Amino acid sequence: MGALYLKPLDDRMAELGCFYVRFMDDWVVLAPTRWRLRQAVKAVNEVMADLRVEQHPDKTLIGRIARGFDFLGYWFTTEGLGIASKTVERFADRVSQLYEQGAGENRIEEYVRRWWRWVKSGVGLYFGYGRCLWGWGQCCYIGFRLARVT
Repeated sequence: MGALYLKPLDDRMAELGCFYVRFMDDWVVLAPTRWRLRQAVKAVNEVMADLRVEQHPDKTLIGRIARGFDFLGYWFTTEGLGIASKTVERFADRVSQLYEQGAGENRIEEYVRRWWRWVKSGVGLYFGYGRCLWGWGQCCYIGFRLARVT
């Protein structure tokens, strides 16, 4: 439902000429200029108001790509792609939790294997279409996450 609910945002971003990618209620907009960034912020605010949803205040960021940003558990910078530190912390916490709950070695190993497969699948994007981000080093970005429907 989230994918369909935010379709108006997808349509609006397509009109702006910015790089835009969304997964459910998380999205990033890369803008080549401040003027374009302001247009994107205005468009997002208008669409969110029309849809009656709020942006999460702690997860809505505006800044330069050169500083890097988290998106879907990965850390994006102009130098490359890595795993976000919060993602690694959550992974370690989950492994500890499984151990404390008495999970067997096989269960923990399976969790680690699945997590590592996820890491490699995202890092593989760097060698595919994700590489287009690195040419945007001096550009601005907006990272959003929805909080709730008002």
